Amino acid sequence: MKKSFCFIILIGFLNSCDDLEGPYIDDTFVINGNGKNVLIEDFTAHRCSNCPNAAREIEAIHDVYGSKIISLAIHAGFQFAYPYDTTIAVNPDQKFTYDFRTIWGAEIDTKFGLSAGGLPNGMINRIDWTENGGDHRKDFSQWASITADELDKEVQFGININSTLVSGDTINITIDTEALTSLSGNYKLVVCLSENNIINWQTDGTYEDSDYVHSHVLRSLLTTSWGDDLTSASIYNGDIFNHTYSIDLSDLEDNNIQNSLNMNQGNGNAGGWDANNLYVIAYVYDVSNYEILQVEEKSLLTK
Repeated sequence: MKKSFCFIILIGFLNSCDDLEGPYIDDTFVINGNGKNVLIEDFTAHRCSNCPNAAREIEAIHDVYGSKIISLAIHAGFQFAYPYDTTIAVNPDQKFTYDFRTIWGAEIDTKFGLSAGGLPNGMINRIDWTENGGDHRKDFSQWASITADELDKEVQFGININSTLVSGDTINITIDTEALTSLSGNYKLVVCLSENNIINWQTDGTYEDSDYVHSHVLRSLLTTSWGDDLTSASIYNGDIFNHTYSIDLSDLEDNNIQNSLNMNQGNGNAGGWDANNLYVIAYVYDVSNYEILQVEEKSLLTK
């Protein structure tokens, strides 16, 4: 059995990989959550009046399946996701001035064309996508039944997430991925940060809610939008792949603020992160069709 180690240090922009030929036995290594999990990517916007209904649907699905359901709210699009433009009209109540968008969310949205199909819209494990379009855009009324079908699929990977506070805002995140079956092809790991309990403006039906609780909001990616390779070789049942990321939260937050300033109608109001509400989401997908095969989530700071 081959065990592959990959170390990506974001701060120093270093990247190195070593392969160790097996057999390799590590009695201390345990993959958490060997059951199938599902990622619901909710493409949303703070001035989208129907988007809270999609968020409530996710919570209802989560109430049924618990931690098997992991969601990511991606604020995207050309109309409803923009911050309020004070150059057009005055905004005495400072409504919708926060910029929830990210450059990664915009890149993913461009690739899959979610906001172009109207908001809210979503993908369930990115199934049914093809280069020519496909039926990957799912209305939130479909999410529950599709999620149930996805949970019945074979589990092909297990993912374990660990994070360690080094000092100050520096945190090391280790992702251990185990193949639970033999596979051929190209598979990649994507790692991102999301945040819960962000209190800010949201249009909810005809009501503009200043105290709306935004959950599962995409904050940053620790990989590119399209991830890091698990391996360039065939994958065998029991192979374990290790990726370690060293991050500085202040740097990531500052980067998000700068990205906002560089985006259309951005204003730099994209900070104020609360580390206690941040989560690491890691998922593995098949490069041939972008289908997500497994996903895990864990609080960034151990509670």
